Amino acid sequence: MRVLILKLGLFSIICLSILTFVLMSYGGNVDYFYEKFTTPKAKSMIIGDSRSFQGIQPSVMNEYFEGKGYDIPMLNYSFTIAQAIIGPLYNESILKKLDDTADNGIFIISITPEMLTSHIDYDNKKNEFREDGQPPHNMNFVDVNPNYEYLVKNLSFFHFKAMFRKSSTVHKDGWLEESNLPTNPEIFADWKKGQIDLFLRDREKYPLSDVRIKSLNTLIQELEKHGNVYLIRMPISKEFLGYEEKYYPGFDALVNSISKTHNVPYFDFNKKEKIYETYDGHHIDKFSGKEFTKNLCDLIFQEKNKENIQ
Repeated sequence: MRVLILKLGLFSIICLSILTFVLMSYGGNVDYFYEKFTTPKAKSMIIGDSRSFQGIQPSVMNEYFEGKGYDIPMLNYSFTIAQAIIGPLYNESILKKLDDTADNGIFIISITPEMLTSHIDYDNKKNEFREDGQPPHNMNFVDVNPNYEYLVKNLSFFHFKAMFRKSSTVHKDGWLEESNLPTNPEIFADWKKGQIDLFLRDREKYPLSDVRIKSLNTLIQELEKHGNVYLIRMPISKEFLGYEEKYYPGFDALVNSISKTHNVPYFDFNKKEKIYETYDGHHIDKFSGKEFTKNLCDLIFQEKNKENIQ
């Protein structure tokens, strides 16, 4: 019996060691979110869905704002639209990941209409949220490495074969780098159609939620205690933008109103002259993303200088 226990113990140690090696070496390849929970608490953050997850690069921002008095480095704490829906759950996780010693951080909230929607099967006013039970909302520990809690709670999100392909990588700063985009324009057209079909599917079941709008206001108030907040709307294709405006015609006015209420800047990149190409209608690739991030930094810096002059 003792020998059996020793063998089981040795086997467990070996398995845990292998698992730890995989998490430490390939965590950013086998899971889209894991790395976000292995880094220290952040003093500056990017908040949003997959558009900002792929489109805003913290490394570019860190280089731009180094030595300018801001609390950096920046962390991209964006997820996909299934998880990154503004509400009490996302707010709680953001504030959990926030280093509350920050007093001059940069907080970018990339907002989309879908991030403020409810669903007819979930009554937000009764604290029913469709994102409940998913990361980051199911995480107690958001800054430990390796993070076994994430593994236990979110094993279904892991794709261990991806450690060999490495077609996508989530960096330690939280940015998702897609490296294996095809060059065939027909594939891009199919992807765009697929993304639009996904957006249009049962759209009438996703009305704007007063609870989520209130949560956005609350989030801005909390983050303003630790630095400067910027609302942005990422650039998307004209076709995709047309559908968003059709189904959520009051969205832009709503965000403008929130911006004015809190006196925080709102940058709508769909109203600017510069056009950023997307590969599926609403995600810009890593090359355009680098340029986009630099231009976003310029706007933030200009806005800050404007405040200092006043």
